[in-house]
Amino acid sequence: MKTKIAQLTLLTFASGSLVFAQPNRLPVDITNTLRVGYDDNVLTTGKGSSTGKQDTFTIQNQIEFLLDREQNATYWGLRYAPSFIYYEDRPGDSTDINHQFDLTFSHQFTPLSRLQVRNTLRAAEEPELVEDDVTVRRRNDFFYNSLNVSYDTQVVPEKTTLRVDGRYAVMRYDDSEVSNIADYDQLVAGLNVIQQLAPNTTGGLEFRYQELSYENNLRDLDAIQVGATFSKIFSPTLQGDVRFGYEYRDADNAVEQTSDSPYIDGSVVFLPAINTRLTVGAGFSKDQSPVNRFAQQERTRFYGTLAQTLTPATTLYVSGSYSLGSFDRDDATSAFNPEIHTDGDETVLRFSTRLAHRLNVKNSIEATYQYTELDSDVRPDDDFERNRVSIAWKYSFQ
Repeated sequence: MKTKIAQLTLLTFASGSLVFAQPNRLPVDITNTLRVGYDDNVLTTGKGSSTGKQDTFTIQNQIEFLLDREQNATYWGLRYAPSFIYYEDRPGDSTDINHQFDLTFSHQFTPLSRLQVRNTLRAAEEPELVEDDVTVRRRNDFFYNSLNVSYDTQVVPEKTTLRVDGRYAVMRYDDSEVSNIADYDQLVAGLNVIQQLAPNTTGGLEFRYQELSYENNLRDLDAIQVGATFSKIFSPTLQGDVRFGYEYRDADNAVEQTSDSPYIDGSVVFLPAINTRLTVGAGFSKDQSPVNRFAQQERTRFYGTLAQTLTPATTLYVSGSYSLGSFDRDDATSAFNPEIHTDGDETVLRFSTRLAHRLNVKNSIEATYQYTELDSDVRPDDDFERNRVSIAWKYSFQ
């Protein structure tokens, strides 16, 4: 079956190349990316494993189709990006087929009201799934979909805006044993009132409700957030945003079913030069647990990104994040066995850098490096480090 899918994908690559090599331009943007890389721990093997790390060279080809339209007050866009990955030395299957599909839709009902819809779909084989810097380290074929809807209306023109938004996400794994632990549905609904306090300053109030439901019910919870938001442009080179408040949680299967905690998330964007953009931020809140022995975690996160234009054709991107998750026995579920399990902290460190160079209108090249490290008290055998390097060639058929 996988052979047929691979043949179909390769046929898609070839047909895209032939069609869009024609002189008549069609309203679809197509970009093909060929990437060659090296992964020193392809299975994210933990330090407690007796097998040791498995390294491999990889070859990946991704073709991206982009189609969008804007007419009067309506805009919609579609993105589909299938990719084929070959692993030179990976135990088991040496190939993966992954799919990414994104839909964006917006409609301006009146000059004062707008609807926005975004849908993200991922279907992947043997993934290393990362959600908000939380690593879900179960490697298995999965299906993920997230639907986001928001509606904005200016109650008082140019002064007061009311925003209603919602999100529904589902995660489904193919393997029944994995899905029983890791499958979940997440529903989030929110209401914001945003006030223009000054020409460069906005403030607001926010309300969030979340319902998280897992297949085995161990990490099910309901949560309510009530807080405030502020955003200010201090100068043409400095902007800050912050949201903070209090959260109330009800975790059905935790030792302490109900809990409350403050939350805060802030970021600063700094433009020290015309070719430089620096973003730094930090946050603290209750969050999902990556292991079913705990219903939730307290997570502190620091992050930063840098975009530096070196020449008109060359740009350097650097990003990094550090997250510290604290797992307490009050949040333990029935899967927690005090004789063999422990509470404690878990840190996740990520760093990546990418150097991109545009050769001409159609061709560009890039080099990337990615580092990931997991250091955990609650699952010490899974501690790992991973380094990945790659070079890529991108070609636009337009």
